[in-house]
Amino acid sequence: MQLGLFVLAVACASCKSMGPSRPPGPQRQRDLLTRDEILSSTAQQGDLLQAIHSLRPNFLAIPRGTYPRSSVVVYVNRIRQTGGLESLRSISAIKVEEVRYLEPTAALNEFGPIASGGALVVTLSDPAREPIGID
Repeated sequence: MQLGLFVLAVACASCKSMGPSRPPGPQRQRDLLTRDEILSSTAQQGDLLQAIHSLRPNFLAIPRGTYPRSSVVVYVNRIRQTGGLESLRSISAIKVEEVRYLEPTAALNEFGPIASGGALVVTLSDPAREPIGID
């Protein structure tokens, strides 16, 4: 009986010392960049390409196993941008609701062969949510 209580006490003490398995607050998703995250960083002052480079550089990396010339395709409000990643320079980071990265297989399934290198799906925010005085 006493041995059982001792084992239980040791088990409980080790659980407490391990701490929480996740950090408190909203969890950062590897394939998603949100408006709240952009607005809570210095990335809000620049364009969307700068924000992605700062907050999610993995979005810009060439995916393993893809043909080197395959590049990430960019969609803004579901419309493909012909300028690729450079088109993100014309978008102010504060005007973005979210950016979702689709790895090559998911992008290929959703958008076809044009997206064989992956895709960035940008959703712009509703202008009504914009702070007053910001263009």
